[in-house]
Order: sequence, then C-alpha cells, then structure tokens
Amino acid sequence: MAHDVSREARELLQRGLEHYARGRLREAVLVWQEVTALQPNDPRARSLLAFARARVRERDTRPATHAARDTLESPIPGFLASLTVVEADERASDASQEPSADGEWDRADTRRVLGGTSELAAHGAVQDEQNAADTWKEIPIQDERLRAGARGLVDECQAALKEGRAESAALAAELALQLGERGGSPEVGGIVDSTRSLFEHAFCACIGDMKCTPIRAIPSEELPARGFDHRAAFLLSRMDGMLSVGDLLDIAGMPRFDALRLMAALRRAQAVDMVPI
Repeated sequence: MAHDVSREARELLQRGLEHYARGRLREAVLVWQEVTALQPNDPRARSLLAFARARVRERDTRPATHAARDTLESPIPGFLASLTVVEADERASDASQEPSADGEWDRADTRRVLGGTSELAAHGAVQDEQNAADTWKEIPIQDERLRAGARGLVDECQAALKEGRAESAALAAELALQLGERGGSPEVGGIVDSTRSLFEHAFCACIGDMKCTPIRAIPSEELPARGFDHRAAFLLSRMDGMLSVGDLLDIAGMPRFDALRLMAALRRAQAVDMVPI
C-alpha cells in the first residue's frame, strides 16, 4: 500500500486482515470496501477486496468439507517409523498396497519416495502417529534404509517439480530435510545438503509468484498446534497486506533458504493465502 495512506485506512485494512484470518470473509469484504472508498486508487486495497470477494463466492458455491489442515511436521513421524520397522515384520509392497491415511502424503509418489524399501505405515507398522513421533528415537535405524529413503525423497522432489506438482515437491523436500536433521546419519545429511538448490526450487514453486502479497488464513494463536514456532509467528505478524513475498523474505531475519522453507510449509498448511497484485 502507498506510504501516505491515511491512518484510518491503515486501521481498517488491518481489521479486515484479522477478519479474514478468522474466516470472517464477508466482514473482511465490508471493511476493505471502506478502505477502497478512502483510497480508491490504491492497488493493494483493491486486490485484497477482489480476492476476498472471490473467496466468498468460492465458499458459497462449493460443497461443505471438514478436511483437517496440514501441519508443519505432516507425515514425518510415520515415515521415520517406517524406516525403523523390524525386518521380520516387513511385507513387500505391490500395486494393491493400501493408501496412507495422510491426504497430502497420498499425493506424493510413495513407492518412489520410499526408494523400494517397501515399508509403509499403512501396512500396520505404525498404529498411532503420535506414538511414532514420541518413540522413533528409541528404535535402531538402519543407515542403508535411511540413505535409500533420502535418495527416494530427492528423486520424488525432482520428479514432482518436472510434473508440476509443486506441493508434493515441497513436501518431499521438507521430509528429506527433516530426515537429515533427525536421522542422525552423516551420510544422509550429505545427501540432503547436496540437493539444497533443488529443495529451494521446490519451495519457490510451492509459494508461487514472489510479487504476491501473503496474508494470514488462520489466527496466529493456532500456529503452535500445527507445529510452527516463533519464527512462523514473526512472519505472520509482518503480513500487513502491503508486503510482497519478496519483501517479507528480505525482512524475515533468517537465511533465505530457511525463510523459503517456512513460507512453503505455511502454504502447505493453508496458514497463508497469496493475493495477486
């Protein structure tokens, strides 16, 4: 927004952003209508209003759904547990294998991701994902299987990018990074570190146009329950309806790669929306 915008318009714009974050789309529309009346030539206010109106129409015409939004960690506990299953309990995967319970994980090519290791949580290895998250460190992890998993995630990231599946590519990149950070294997860390440029490309593809303006799609207090920390809260606090993605990355106070990774995770979790300008 222009730097000489009136104080009243700024306050109204922020009020509209709060309405939007809490799902009160019609209220956001009404408030942003007032902003455009005060600043009729402001392109960002007009863009916010048009975007909110489009979301209202979309919400009013689509069937009601109650799908849970994703979290930052997503299926990593189950994936790690699948790499630590005792060999005697393994069963070979085939074309008839059951799909994972995690919707976004289903959208990735799990056979390629797992690198042929044949362990899937849906085979009964993991009955409770939370238990897996709490106990995975207690299970001996086989380095070769971790390496295969890391290579499979890299391959899935690359393939998903080529096929235009940006969210799946970003998910594979996130899983690979978490595997490198939590797996405790220097070789896995080396595989992951050598492909950071690929992962950055995946995160950028997931985020989209860097000229867009990101706005909160959830209240800030919901972030901890979705696995996000103070860094995400800081980014959301700077989403004022005026800064573009590129601007936000510049003031993020963290390395660009980390900021891109976090923005992509917020996008996958549907915690932010992108307003085209």
